[in-house]
Amino acid sequence: MDDVKQNVQKVPKRKGLSNKGQENFWGYVFIMPNLIGFTVFTLFGIVFSLIMAFTNWNLMKGLDKVQFVGLDNFRSMIGDAYLSASLRNNLILLIVVPITLFLAAILAVVMNRNVYWKSGARALYFLPYITNTVAVSTVWQALLHQTKGPINSLIARIFNLPMKQTPGWLSSSKWVLPALIIILIWQALGYDILMYSSALQSIPADYFEAAEIDGANAIQRFFYITVPLLSPMTFLLMILGVIGSLQMWSFVQLVTKGGPGTASYTIGLYIYRSGFQTYRTGYACALSWLLCAFILVLTLIQWNGQKRFSID
Repeated sequence: MDDVKQNVQKVPKRKGLSNKGQENFWGYVFIMPNLIGFTVFTLFGIVFSLIMAFTNWNLMKGLDKVQFVGLDNFRSMIGDAYLSASLRNNLILLIVVPITLFLAAILAVVMNRNVYWKSGARALYFLPYITNTVAVSTVWQALLHQTKGPINSLIARIFNLPMKQTPGWLSSSKWVLPALIIILIWQALGYDILMYSSALQSIPADYFEAAEIDGANAIQRFFYITVPLLSPMTFLLMILGVIGSLQMWSFVQLVTKGGPGTASYTIGLYIYRSGFQTYRTGYACALSWLLCAFILVLTLIQWNGQKRFSID
């Protein structure tokens, strides 16, 4: 028996990776496609746009005639009327976020009770969020047409007005932003309801039963129990909504094309037009980093807010 042990000890160990090293190796192999995709399509674009933000790059002229202009692109933003209009419109459109959150919280609480066909109602509310943007914009353009749209036809009948005196909606600089606010609330409402509904499942029913025994009515239970316990989800949806509002451009491009004039311009749409229509691509890169700075500030607020609103 001793001879066998000695022979086993004399067998040389195979050279190679340890078990932990093999796990790390295969781990990197499996995530390598994602790393390559991130490097090529994201990291390279970020670094490239940062460099081009300090140049007068014209997309149609290629990289041969690129000239370094320093901070000229950022100085040009100070007196840019299109940028001012875009930022103003973005700030106005931010009103969509609190209105949507308030309506979604109420509807989620209602549907969380024993409501008939509540699963189907959640699906119907969520449907606009996943519907194709082109289809949504086409339908709303027809609905909000000033002379032929069913919405203005209904308004004209209710208030006994001629069609020319009804709101111009998408064709009026006065009504275009309210029209976009209505559409965006309709589109985002289902997602917020779904998120709130999942958060409501984690609230113990004992809280509501105890409050009801103490004499609290439905409104008091909503504001003193439901709203505080939903605050982590509310904070998350608020940050996501604000960031999504700042990044929005494709929907506005399809519905209004930024018009009439600059009445519905957004900073995302202005970046797109600067880069791919007027071919001021270097300036578009600088605008992108301005937008990135706004979003970075919101992200820092979110990180700090997570400590305050953490359930733990």
